[in-house]
Amino acid sequence: MRTCFTLPDGYAEADYVNLYTNRRLYRNLNTASFLIGAAVIAAGWLWRGFDGLLALLKRGISDYVLWLLLLVVCVIAYLALHELTHGLCMRLFSGIRPHYGRKGVLLFTGSEAYFSRRDYIVTTLAPVVVFAVLFALLSVFLRDEWFWLAAALQLANLGGAVGDYYMIYRALRQPKSALFRDSGVAVTIYTEKE
Repeated sequence: MRTCFTLPDGYAEADYVNLYTNRRLYRNLNTASFLIGAAVIAAGWLWRGFDGLLALLKRGISDYVLWLLLLVVCVIAYLALHELTHGLCMRLFSGIRPHYGRKGVLLFTGSEAYFSRRDYIVTTLAPVVVFAVLFALLSVFLRDEWFWLAAALQLANLGGAVGDYYMIYRALRQPKSALFRDSGVAVTIYTEKE
């Protein structure tokens, strides 16, 4: 099935996932995010150690505060670019403009289109892959204190995308003909009636 604008005849709602209102799922995803974050920090420590951050602290509190402010600005910019990447894929696959929003601490991108399973998986996975490669390359080439800036962004990328991972898992469990309508906060999955 291809991405479309109206639900085809013979399709019915098969599943509904709301990452925001399902508190148990939300807690589990946050736990997974924490574990991914801990793994990123451990990998950074094993690879580069904390000498760069310690040297930054020794240079003075003002340098450290500036570094933290830059980190906050970079994370906010990354979050916006992550959602824009989802939106770009949605636009490419559907031809219609996505919508963006925020609910609580969650930023989201949604669309009125019904996405094919393949298009939905690509759209969901695209920002994680694009930014994982970018932040990994930055990690290789940056000096030690700046390495930790790239590592923090990688942590935000890999740890912050647990909802995306979960939805890919749910999509892979659906038949290839399934359609996905992503409102931004919730995803409705449609399959052919039996």
